[in-house]
Amino acid sequence: MKKRILTVAALSILGIAIAMISCNSNKSNNNAQQKSSGSTSKVDTVIISGMQFQPAQLTVSTGDTVIWINKDIVTHNVTDSLNAWTSGNIDIGNSWKSAPQKSFNYFCSIHPTMKGSVTVVNK
Repeated sequence: MKKRILTVAALSILGIAIAMISCNSNKSNNNAQQKSSGSTSKVDTVIISGMQFQPAQLTVSTGDTVIWINKDIVTHNVTDSLNAWTSGNIDIGNSWKSAPQKSFNYFCSIHPTMKGSVTVVNK
């Protein structure tokens, strides 16, 4: 009985090891495909500080990600000027990101004098 338990345990460990190797192999292949696809998407940063979006105007390529980081002393948000969407509150020290597909103007609905724009251009 003890020998049978050891055999089952050994086979289980072997199965787990094979599954882990397979998963890692797939991850490596996926990373290689992403790198070899020539994708040049990047992350653009807007700092929220001094009651301003910095930079206030940003141009990005399709597929890029924009991250807004709140380094101010109060909570802010990023709201589409048409009120179609909002980031919700971005507390002090937190961030919010988006991968915009089209250009838009935005503002902070908590502090409406804070305004910015993102222009999206095709790669």
